[in-house]
Amino acid sequence: MRKHKVLVLMVLSIIGVLGILSIALDDSYNIVNSEPYAQESYTLHMEYLVERQIQFETVIYEAEYDYYEVEYEEPEVEEDEYPEEEYEPCTLVTITISAAGDTTLGGDPRGMGMFIREWENNDQDYSFFFREVRHIFEESDLSIVNLEGTLTYATVARENATFTFRAPPHFAEILSAGAIDAVTLANNHSRDFLERGYRDTIDALDAVGVARFGNGYNIIKEINGINVGLFGLSIWGDWRENRDSITRAINDLENRGAQLIIAYFHWGVERANMPSNYQRVMGRFTIENGAHLVLGAHSHVLQGIEVYNGRNIVYSLANFSFGGNNNPDDHDTMIFQQTFTFDDGVLLETNDTNIIPAFISSVRDRNNFQPIIATGEDAERILERVRLYSEWVN
Repeated sequence: MRKHKVLVLMVLSIIGVLGILSIALDDSYNIVNSEPYAQESYTLHMEYLVERQIQFETVIYEAEYDYYEVEYEEPEVEEDEYPEEEYEPCTLVTITISAAGDTTLGGDPRGMGMFIREWENNDQDYSFFFREVRHIFEESDLSIVNLEGTLTYATVARENATFTFRAPPHFAEILSAGAIDAVTLANNHSRDFLERGYRDTIDALDAVGVARFGNGYNIIKEINGINVGLFGLSIWGDWRENRDSITRAINDLENRGAQLIIAYFHWGVERANMPSNYQRVMGRFTIENGAHLVLGAHSHVLQGIEVYNGRNIVYSLANFSFGGNNNPDDHDTMIFQQTFTFDDGVLLETNDTNIIPAFISSVRDRNNFQPIIATGEDAERILERVRLYSEWVN
């Protein structure tokens, strides 16, 4: 805008000069062609024009000078009629749980040499056993398995036991290397080597940072700002003491601020693909009393998933890295995933689940205790089994 004003003044100056010259030329012509007595008037006239030109240029200069001395004032800006909309921060939080079944490191002393041999043949690499599934557990917010056995050097075992499971305490590093966050000790093998074996197992887990729960020891883990409660029990019937243990555990976790409660039960009949009637009764009872997810193990084979009151009862997750059997008949297994969504700390009633079909071994001719994800027709077949078994219980 300032440049335009200066340009206008310059144009006016030029026009003024041209105008004066035009007048002067016209007058000069008239005087030169007039009578001699007019020569004196011509001289006076030219002096007048020169004086007029000097005055005009002075006016122009002063106008320019005065212009540049004027202070520039910022124009007033009207407030935006449409101010930016204020957005509230997102309050949604998700937690993804990945759960697998019976995990026995080592095995029965009479046959656990197979498990140790696999470890030795793979450069004593603790990560070997969960190498093919570690990424799933690592990407989850909470990964859980049933640790069915002990981590101890104890040799005195419980009497009349058909099988007793143990591994050296340093084998706890297999779990941490596999991105396992927590294990349940509520099963029929956690005290195979009595109280000393049980205590050694707890110490070994604590040493590698793997959380443990079960047998009356309930825990809360804070995950993504949400308090997740975990409890585990061995349940062998629809008995009053089992109901009391369930309600006591749930009340304990609720009173301690749990916003999500997960139960992991050891129950049922071995090698049965259909849950017992008492499993269904106790599973539903657990949901009715406030649990949001019920997981199960012990049958060593797959069972169905019941959706009860919008919540899941996973009756059996089957074997996983199971050192208790060097080559079981059924290698099929799965990893169960569920994602829970919270809005401002309140759990939304969604049912976002995922079944990952798998094998308990990465080789077919034996059990090398290294679970692997199933693909192609194998994956479809395992998923179909889970679907069929789930129809039975739904």
